[in-house]
Amino acid sequence: MGFANSSKANRFWLCPLYSFNGYSESVELAEGIQIKAISVLPGLSKYIQGRSRGLYGQWDNPSEYNAVLLLPYHAGGKGVSGPTELARIGYLENDRARDLLFDLVTALRLCHEGKITAGPLISSIVKPDSGWSFGGTTVWTLVSKRDFLHQDPEYALNQSDVPLANELVGNLAKLRKLEKLDAINIALRRFNSAYHGYIEDRIIDQMIAFESLYIGGERGIKKKLAERTASLLGGGQASKDKIFDEMKDAYKKRCDLVHVIKDVTREELGEIVPKTEEYLRLSIRKFLSLLSEGKSLEDIRNKLEKISREWNKS
Repeated sequence: MGFANSSKANRFWLCPLYSFNGYSESVELAEGIQIKAISVLPGLSKYIQGRSRGLYGQWDNPSEYNAVLLLPYHAGGKGVSGPTELARIGYLENDRARDLLFDLVTALRLCHEGKITAGPLISSIVKPDSGWSFGGTTVWTLVSKRDFLHQDPEYALNQSDVPLANELVGNLAKLRKLEKLDAINIALRRFNSAYHGYIEDRIIDQMIAFESLYIGGERGIKKKLAERTASLLGGGQASKDKIFDEMKDAYKKRCDLVHVIKDVTREELGEIVPKTEEYLRLSIRKFLSLLSEGKSLEDIRNKLEKISREWNKS
């Protein structure tokens, strides 16, 4: 980015990333997104340490993260007349930055496993003469959580992940702009909330996400959900059968938990939850791609239902 050597102040949205390791000290992604190791941001760690007492709630220990996310700051007051218009622009900028952070963390989680999470978005300025300073705006988002209650691995961003991450960020932004993201909003929210909770809550969140993608308000959920997931993700017959059986088993465990039908041990859940998480990850990626191509949620479900019927006949 080169802002350390700039002759003028640069303004950004800054956000700490927890449980994250990048393949490089500086990673550039789509939409002007940058992820930088704290070690290459002159003065930032010292500035945070100097303000660590009560600094933005949970974000008060620089030893707990080693990377920060930098988002470009788009809003500006130049040529704006009146405090009302200035406030309106500020609110729009807050919303834009919040959406972009949500899209990025979601995209990274959709690439592969790893318990990455974000802190708050903080309006920040770096000046060549005086270094870092934080503004008065702090934005908390749906992915600004640190309460990991499970033992997943730390997230490792590989260089090979970058094209997929950029594609996913682009698809999410495109669907939001077209006002089509609401079609899978429940799935995205539940996918993300499953990163923070006990394993019983994780499988419930996952199954709600699956239902919102594949089923909607239809009846006969368990069988249809298993069939459609297998139809979308399965290759050959053996692969489809495996996904079908595992999804039926996962949904049964979810029902046992929710309706207190049968005790389900954490050991049992520990075997199935990583599988269903990966199936959900792959499902959302495919749904995002198809929706971005102009398909509707109804189109996708109807196509999967047709494939499922043909599969059952064979």
